[in-house]
Amino acid sequence: MLGKSYCFVKPDTSEIVCAFTVANSSVKVASLPSGLRNKLNRKIPNAKRSPQYPAVLVGQLAVSDLFSGHHIGDELLDFIKSWFIDPLNKTGCRYVIVDAVNHPKVFDYYQRNGFKFLFSSDEEEWVFLHNKGQEPTAPVEPMRTRLMYFDLIYLRT
Repeated sequence: MLGKSYCFVKPDTSEIVCAFTVANSSVKVASLPSGLRNKLNRKIPNAKRSPQYPAVLVGQLAVSDLFSGHHIGDELLDFIKSWFIDPLNKTGCRYVIVDAVNHPKVFDYYQRNGFKFLFSSDEEEWVFLHNKGQEPTAPVEPMRTRLMYFDLIYLRT
């Protein structure tokens, strides 16, 4: 009960075209560096500011090799984003977040679809995730994943 997985199948053959998993999450702005916290809070009216904002985490996302190269992944992200602004959706969220695999092709995919890095660099993210309350140290190895977000408010205007 940590996430819910869905897949789209080709109706005539029942082949899996793509699949994704979503889970409830949040962006905890209160614990972010002040510059980033201010950047995210700037878009929230003062009366509604909070230490954290609801988000949906896309935990897994995949397109079958048989359907790669047809922008199915772009359409899938469009579906997920529109799903969470639909009035019939059963959960409220402001952001869609992903823990993107640290690879330029993956980053390009999410950036092409409007996602931004939560932290400005690997080092800033590493320090935030690994040095809470301690003296900052440099990462020992490259991050396996990077946090990225999409602000759903842009689809509501």
